Amino acid sequence: MSDLETGIAGRDRAALGPDCIVEPDVCVGFRYHRDAGPARVGARAMLRKGTLIYGDVIIGDDFQSGHYTVIRAKCRLGNYCTVSNNSTLEGIVRMGDGVRLMSHVYVPSRTWFGDRIFVGPGVTFLNAKYPGREGTPTTPRGAAVEDNVVIGGGCTILPGVTIGERSFIAAGAVVIGDIPPRSLVVGCPGRIRPLPESLDRDNDDALCLQPVDLWHPKMKDLSVADWPADWRERFNA
Repeated sequence: MSDLETGIAGRDRAALGPDCIVEPDVCVGFRYHRDAGPARVGARAMLRKGTLIYGDVIIGDDFQSGHYTVIRAKCRLGNYCTVSNNSTLEGIVRMGDGVRLMSHVYVPSRTWFGDRIFVGPGVTFLNAKYPGREGTPTTPRGAAVEDNVVIGGGCTILPGVTIGERSFIAAGAVVIGDIPPRSLVVGCPGRIRPLPESLDRDNDDALCLQPVDLWHPKMKDLSVADWPADWRERFNA
């Protein structure tokens, strides 16, 4: 662990792998219940300020959290997963390898993700169709998102749907039912179209399997984060 590990709370409730970076005001292994177990986080994690990870969470190697990320109990995340700023996993969420959630994403309990998935900012997943209005409440069930799916920013994903592999959900779409593999979904409600040949491919490693992000302290060359060349004004530190 780096010298930033002084930010960690509940150290006896957390098992962190080698070479993790932990910023101040991070809590790993939050004891949400007297019978709760510890949290386990793999090697080379980047845990940013305000991250809260409950006990009974298992996370693989090369995980990155944004600021004020919340991961509640009984989540299991694979390797190379990212949960960005102010995003929430409400517990009982499964994520495979290379799942990347951008900022302000909400994921309710009992939501399942496969591998190599990108979810844009402001996406909301739901797990109950008629909360508080059903005579006999059913067990909430979120979406199932299969491998190599892209979900654009601002989408809403209704409960219990399955999004088939390689599908591309355009920004702002509302997914109200199952999506066949290799589909393009646009609009509100989402209209299903065949996936264009140009998009019928697995997600790029550079998108889903990033060991560091743009603002990671181990970024080798900050010049890649320069202002666009066509902007008239230049940034001068």
